[in-house]
Amino acid sequence: MSRRDLLHLLTALSRLTAGDVAAGVTVAQLDEAIGRGRGDMRTPLNLQSLADQGHATLLPDGRWALTPEGAAWLREDAELSDR
Repeated sequence: MSRRDLLHLLTALSRLTAGDVAAGVTVAQLDEAIGRGRGDMRTPLNLQSLADQGHATLLPDGRWALTPEGAAWLREDAELSDR
């Protein structure tokens, strides 16, 4: 998984949930937001990578949510990009 792909997916997750770490979205919603077709296996694999890093979490209902660590990582990345 490339850092760019993970960042792209995490950004979409944040955008779809308005940064609310309690809100979740489906894989299909994320696929649509990043322009992938439904059933693209890269999305679940990338989500698992983000979960392994502590940046996203799988909710009991099967939706994915941003973690506080993931939100902080996005803020840090944005700050570094502004330099």
